[in-house]
Amino acid sequence: MDRSNWDVPLGDFRVHETVRVRFNEIDGQNIVFNGNYLIYADIGVTEYFRALGEGQPGPYFHQYGTDIREVHVEIDYHGSARLDEQITIASRISRFGRTSFTVHCAIFREAERLTDIEISYAHIDLDGGGATPLPGSFIAEVRRFEKRVPVQD
Repeated sequence: MDRSNWDVPLGDFRVHETVRVRFNEIDGQNIVFNGNYLIYADIGVTEYFRALGEGQPGPYFHQYGTDIREVHVEIDYHGSARLDEQITIASRISRFGRTSFTVHCAIFREAERLTDIEISYAHIDLDGGGATPLPGSFIAEVRRFEKRVPVQD
């Protein structure tokens, strides 16, 4: 992954969702257990599609007879969230490939960046499960929505 765009400030993300760290999300060190950041990223992806007016990614792609499948995740941890803190999950689509796209989620405590997560999704045909080109209407919709235009491979 190209991490050069991970320094995107909070204000450049179109989608922000604030959550409070709950007791079941922390570990023995009283900080958020590292795996729970993927749950936060999943919230970010869902809220992103909701902001596009679609609610969930699945129904959006089902209109084309396709779906998406998570194929790769990278996480950098910069700081730790603690019990009862409010954190902001920011999400944006940062990259389009021919048959895939990448969502960049960043977790913030106020202005402090805690985590960067990139999730790559393959766009697949529902019948055979093979990779299929992204719909042009999806790319156009995201380009209109985003503050920063996603990189196109």
